[in-house]
Amino acid sequence: MAKSKNNNADNIIVLERDINEPIGDYAVRCLEYNIMTMNLVPGTFISEKIISEMLSISRTPIREAFSRLEKINLIEIYPQKGTMVSLIDTSIVEETSFMRMVFEKEIIKIVCKNFTEKDIKLINKNIEAYEKNINTDKLYELLDLDNEFHRILFFIADKKLTYNLIRDSIKHFNRVRIFNMLEMDRGRTLIEHKNILEHIKEKNVKKLLSLIEAHITHVKDDMVFLKSKFPEYFK
Repeated sequence: MAKSKNNNADNIIVLERDINEPIGDYAVRCLEYNIMTMNLVPGTFISEKIISEMLSISRTPIREAFSRLEKINLIEIYPQKGTMVSLIDTSIVEETSFMRMVFEKEIIKIVCKNFTEKDIKLINKNIEAYEKNINTDKLYELLDLDNEFHRILFFIADKKLTYNLIRDSIKHFNRVRIFNMLEMDRGRTLIEHKNILEHIKEKNVKKLLSLIEAHITHVKDDMVFLKSKFPEYFK
């Protein structure tokens, strides 16, 4: 269940800083994690002072982190008013969904021509990991596994640059996907990934195009339910 709106980051989880991780990157990672997992729900106001104290770092990298997160639509900065975790913008999510669908329908055609047995084993290993963790509270890890499934497809198609270009543009989209995991059925993604794998092995492009389109665009229907239940979280 998503948490109620709060001020000053009462529910924030402080992640451990990696060895040699730049302070600015650490601040971004912590804030992004908490926004994505709904510990910082849409509409929450956060302050440089409180975040810097919680993370035990100076306010300058926090300010820089706010700026970076604003560029990917996860926070909004209002001069003289404060910094707020952005509301979920359905138009951004829908446009991102469209972009992914267009790319991945072309990617899957190439995958059917290029895949090897090693690739099939890699996809299957990813699906097994997702299934193993599906009933845990590790939602961020589940999202990573979901993204990894799609990353593998791009890499099989030898389109690594394309994947890297869209990776940072889908952060807003990913927040809805985690919200979906909190409130709705997690099993659908697992079933669809299994079906995609089976049809890749059969090289059934026609069926795969239909599966990919449905898989990517579910988010639009999901938002109808989520918006009806939590209207205050959406623009």
